Amino acid sequence: MGKIKKVGLNEILNMSFSVVVTPEDIDDIMVSALEGGINYWCRKAEVVGEYLGEYGSEQISRGGILKLYDSEENKVYELTEEKFLKGVEKYINNPTHSDCLKFTEYGRRLDTGCVDANAADTIIQYALFDDVIFG
Repeated sequence: MGKIKKVGLNEILNMSFSVVVTPEDIDDIMVSALEGGINYWCRKAEVVGEYLGEYGSEQISRGGILKLYDSEENKVYELTEEKFLKGVEKYINNPTHSDCLKFTEYGRRLDTGCVDANAADTIIQYALFDDVIFG
């Protein structure tokens, strides 16, 4: 941990910590994304290969791939668990809609109850584009 800058009288700290992300957390965020978060820019989500869970929203947490089809352009994006987790990490470091961390006896965890459609959209866009390019 080290000081990165001073803003007025405030010190800004650069911190490093771990966050537990469970398969259920991934599924919950994917449900928020697919059922409203990304629907304004993604017209269709398609499972690549066999369904690894009962629903498409469970594909990522089980190591599968989802194809996400752009609503306006003829583009297709592939979402994997690795990309998804990079999106979560970026969101935790740059939250735009809600603070989704909670502290438990086991350490820091995601509180997916605080991940609304807007936050889920941002996580998916961070995962695919490393930035928010829609909305």
